[in-house]
Amino acid sequence: MITTLYLLQFGCLIFTFILAQTLAVARIHIVRSYSKYEKSRWLLVSGLSLLFLHFLLQMVFNLRASGDDVGAMFNILFYVPVVFLVSYAVLNLECGREMLRRHLIVGIAGYVLILLTCLMGLFASKSLHIGVALHLMNGLFLACMLYFIFIPMREIRRTYKRIEGNTSGDIHSYLLHVRTGFYLLCISSLAIPFSIIYTPLLYIIAPLLFVVLHFFIVNFIVLGYNVPTLQTIQEDNEEPVTNNHDNPSSKGEAMPVERALTIEKRLGEWVAGKGFLDGDISLSSLSLTIGVSRRELSFYFEHQLRVTFRVWLSNIRFELAKKMMCEHPEYSNEAISAACGFSSRAQLYNIFRDKEGMTPKEYLAKQLAKD
Repeated sequence: MITTLYLLQFGCLIFTFILAQTLAVARIHIVRSYSKYEKSRWLLVSGLSLLFLHFLLQMVFNLRASGDDVGAMFNILFYVPVVFLVSYAVLNLECGREMLRRHLIVGIAGYVLILLTCLMGLFASKSLHIGVALHLMNGLFLACMLYFIFIPMREIRRTYKRIEGNTSGDIHSYLLHVRTGFYLLCISSLAIPFSIIYTPLLYIIAPLLFVVLHFFIVNFIVLGYNVPTLQTIQEDNEEPVTNNHDNPSSKGEAMPVERALTIEKRLGEWVAGKGFLDGDISLSSLSLTIGVSRRELSFYFEHQLRVTFRVWLSNIRFELAKKMMCEHPEYSNEAISAACGFSSRAQLYNIFRDKEGMTPKEYLAKQLAKD
């Protein structure tokens, strides 16, 4: 007999299969790939495949028919590694090897505890109805969920602050693709430990969770096309070996005057060549272009100019935008922003608001009135 629960599981099965296949074949559409992103993508595919297997086994063996507690036990044993794989995939983009190693150890330890609790319950009860052990499993599951959610969210915030000053464009895409999707997924996932115990909640939580999961997967795929953001995250997470000349701050020293003048000259030549018109420029790519190490260039901006790379570059583009607006008042804001290297009209609008206290249109009207 086909029940409502069976139809729900079948819907989840098909939806999970579609998401896994979509994510798996997304690679063929990405021109440039990054190792960390590819690793995270396949971790997500593995998590979705495991979720697909879970629904398939639930339907084949009809575990919920044996009791809600049996279905809940089975869910916990599958959901823990699924949530861990999603968490680890996101964290892989945000931090270095040491943090990943700790996350892996905690994840394995948490699952081992849950598995041991399950085995002790089975041994004590001599059946699939493990009683109190199920509540202990669910408590451990909730603790793992909180850890798997908190750590990536913390690292996302740190990464955002770290790359904010090192990218040239609007980082709204980073917020959309990584933060928003994962945050919504985390909020929805917190209901899982309660829904697997009380079956009626599944009819509400499951559809909602899959809508959010779809949103997260789509945004993750889009992130694969965001080359500057991925490059900045990957390079910022690396710890390159540098000597003291490349990193004056390692000795607590100021940058030598001769070296500062050399960097100033190279930056001037780069600006004169209109390299700032490249919308994908980052601190890393600029350092390669002018032949100055990334850390030394970062030190120069921070201690010599006392601005971030992002602010410095925006100021150059801003001055060009003001000049172009006055010389060509017929140009639209879209044309001005594109011609000056801004990633979007919104970025041009925001910088005028911050520096002039008015919109580009209001600024232009003011300048024309003066003339």
